Amino acid sequence: MALLRPMTSVKASTTRVSYMVPMHEGDCLRYAEKPRKTYTPGMEPQVTSPDYVQGHARVHLENVTGNLQFVADLGYGDVALAAVGPEGLMVIADARPMTAVAAVASTRVGQLLDADVETEAFLVMAEGGVVHGERRRSTRGISYITSAYAVGRGEHPYGVILRDLSQFVVEAPGKMERVFMSLAERVLDALCQGPLVDVDGVTPFTTTRRAGDGVIEVDASGIVSYSSPNAVNIMCMAGVDGGLDGHRVVELPGCSSVVAPVLGSGTAHAGTVEVSGRALRVRAIDLYEGAVVLVEDITDVRRREQELLVKEATIREVHHRVKNNLQTVASLLRIQARRTANEEASRSLEEAVERVSSMAVVHEMLAASTEERVDLAAAVRVVVDMVRQGLAGGESDVEVTVEGETGLVPAAVATSLALVTAELVHNAIEHGTGLGREGRVSLSMRRLPDELHFVVRDDGVGLPEGFDPVADANLGLAIVRTVVEDDLRGTLDFSVARGTTVAVRIPLPGIEEEDE
Repeated sequence: MALLRPMTSVKASTTRVSYMVPMHEGDCLRYAEKPRKTYTPGMEPQVTSPDYVQGHARVHLENVTGNLQFVADLGYGDVALAAVGPEGLMVIADARPMTAVAAVASTRVGQLLDADVETEAFLVMAEGGVVHGERRRSTRGISYITSAYAVGRGEHPYGVILRDLSQFVVEAPGKMERVFMSLAERVLDALCQGPLVDVDGVTPFTTTRRAGDGVIEVDASGIVSYSSPNAVNIMCMAGVDGGLDGHRVVELPGCSSVVAPVLGSGTAHAGTVEVSGRALRVRAIDLYEGAVVLVEDITDVRRREQELLVKEATIREVHHRVKNNLQTVASLLRIQARRTANEEASRSLEEAVERVSSMAVVHEMLAASTEERVDLAAAVRVVVDMVRQGLAGGESDVEVTVEGETGLVPAAVATSLALVTAELVHNAIEHGTGLGREGRVSLSMRRLPDELHFVVRDDGVGLPEGFDPVADANLGLAIVRTVVEDDLRGTLDFSVARGTTVAVRIPLPGIEEEDE
C-alpha cells in the first residue's frame, strides 16, 4: 500500500479557520494549507451522502468505531464519530477517556450535530483534512477545545471525528502526557485515511489501552524514542537492564515477531509471546513515520487461566465419576429387580432405577460442560424418553411430547428437576393413561426472568375423588413434594380437567438467562 504522509497541525479560531486539503503527489497523498477562510455560523455546507458510503465507507467507519476507546484513553480526551446521513451529521459512536476528566458527561450517540455548535466538524466536511480549534467551550465547569478530523480522505468525506480536550490536559501536560497525546493524534491520522488492518492485509485491527499497558514510541528508523514507566518495568521483568530509549525496538523481548512485520507497512499486529518466564501481549500500529507499541504483562492472567482450566477439568472428572457411580447403582438395582420374585418389590426397584438414572443424565451433561449450568430442556427430553421406554416400551400407544425451552440453569436445580420429571412422567403414564391403553402425556416448560414453569398433563382418568396430595401421595409424589417445596422453594399444584395436570413453579432469583 502507498505510504501516506502525516498531516501538519493547523489551528482554527472561532470565526476564522485554516484547514488542510488533500493533494495527490504521484502515488502519495500530501496536505497543503489553504488560505484562511471566514466562517459565519449558520452558513452550513451542503451535507450529502455519496454513493459509496455503504461499501468501503461502512467498513472504514466500523473500524474507527472499534478503535475510539483506544484513542480516547491514549489522548486523554473525548472522541465522537459522526457519519453523513440524509438529515446531516449524526453521531454513531463515542468514547470518554478513563485516563482523564471527560469533557462530555454522557453519550451523544444518535444526536445530530448543530453547525452553530460544532463549527469545526462542518468545516472539515466541507473542505476535508483536519481543523484544530482554539475556541474554548465549557460544560459542567470544565473548559475544553474541539478538533475535527475528516474520515475518508478525498472530495467527499463520509464521516468526521470530534476530539474534545479539557483545559486541565491542555494547559499543563507532563512529558508522558505530551507524547501520548501526540501518538493519539497520529493514530487518528492513520484511522482517518483508512481502516487499520492486520499485517495479513485483510483482518480489521482494533485494540484498547489497558491500565497496565506500557507504551513505546518508535521513530522512523525503528529506534525507541520514548517509553512509559510501565513499559520500562515490564521489559525489566523480561530481562532488559536499564531504560529502553535508544534501543532498537525489534531487539526488545517479544517485539521481534510482532513489531518487525509492522514497521513501514502501514498495518498493525498483535500477538502473545513467552520470554524469560513472562507472558507478554504486544500490539503494534505503524504510523507511517514510526510506530506505537503497547506491551502488557499477562503472566498472572495466564497463570490464573491455567488454574481455572485445571479446576474445570477436575470438576468435569468428578461429574463423570458421579455419573459412572450412579449408572453402576442403577445397574445393580436393575439386576436385583429382575431376580426378585415379588412383583411389588420388583416394581419398586425399577422405579428406583429411574430416579438414579435421571440424576445420572444431568451429571453426564455436566461432565461435558465447562460450567456448572446445563440446558435443562435437553436433560428433560432424555429423561422423558428414558421413562417412556422403561415403562411402555418402544411400541407403546402412549404418546409423550415435550415442549418449550429453559436455557441454562444451575446444576443443582437441573438435577432436582430431572428427578421430578422422572416421577411425574412415570405417574402420568402408569396411573394417568394406564399401561396398555392409548393416551397422551405432555410436558411443557417455560422460562421467565425469575421463575421456571413446569407442567405435566395427561388425558387419563384423573385423580380419585377426594385425593389429598399430602395424605394420599405415594413414594414418588412424596419425593416430588419434598424436592419442589423444600429443596427448590417452589410450589406444586394439582388440577383435574380431562385428565390430570401437575404444575410446578420454581423461583430462580439472580440467575441470568442464557444469552441469545
